[in-house]
Amino acid sequence: MMKTAGESKKKGWRQAGLYTIVWLLAILFFAPIVIVILNSFKTKPEIMVSTIGLPEKFNLDNYVTIFTNNDFLSSLWFSVIVVVATTTLTVLVSALAGYALARWKSKFSSAIMLIFMTTLFVPFQVYMVALIVIARQLSLTGSPVGLVLIYIALGMPVPIFLYRSYAATMSKEIEEAAAIDGCSRIQMFFRVVFPLMKPITATAAVLNALWAWGEFLVAFLVYGNHKPMTIPLSQQYFYGSYNQQWNLIMAGFVISTIPIVIFYILMQKHIVKGIAAGAVKG
Repeated sequence: MMKTAGESKKKGWRQAGLYTIVWLLAILFFAPIVIVILNSFKTKPEIMVSTIGLPEKFNLDNYVTIFTNNDFLSSLWFSVIVVVATTTLTVLVSALAGYALARWKSKFSSAIMLIFMTTLFVPFQVYMVALIVIARQLSLTGSPVGLVLIYIALGMPVPIFLYRSYAATMSKEIEEAAAIDGCSRIQMFFRVVFPLMKPITATAAVLNALWAWGEFLVAFLVYGNHKPMTIPLSQQYFYGSYNQQWNLIMAGFVISTIPIVIFYILMQKHIVKGIAAGAVKG
């Protein structure tokens, strides 16, 4: 009994220690978010005095200024369009490519998949200059279409890997039955295969949307200062050489985060399921 009580006490201390570590990590993670939200309700002089203190009053002047700024609202809608187009096309192309590579049993398919995955281990800075040169030669710079196409190219490797891994475990009997019913390969994919890939589709959509929404460097290099801008590009104009409008910057951060947070909350239940289905099964 003494040994059992000691073990129980030791286990309790271990759990208490783990809970403490988890709470400390949660505080460290959420502290910057809380500071940004609090400072979005402050005036600029208040922020200069203290960035971690509570505002004297929770006024909405910063948010009113942001919402009455036509450039910011146009940037918000432009970002939504870019992210929706990028995510939709990335998911569609990746699903087709992943399914094709899974069904194509050949050394060439394995080599192609290896090439796709290799790009994940090469830092963007290594091929950044070559990418911009090619984009200029193809007249893709300064164009929303060019920006979306480059986003699609950069965002495909992980979704292709997930789709290929998932498709490799799918039963071929369903596809054979669809073929017997007279479905062509394309009809079979969109009517039978693609609906069965819902968990992977949700995961790929969330991951690509999160990345495209907050991406700055590629947009800056490819799209530049053309208007309307994406949200990350528009944020830089609140920074001046001698006058940083931190109150508006913080309010802009909060507003620009809301759409993607809502999208993540709606789709979060599919993320772990999709990653497990695509990675563990493969």
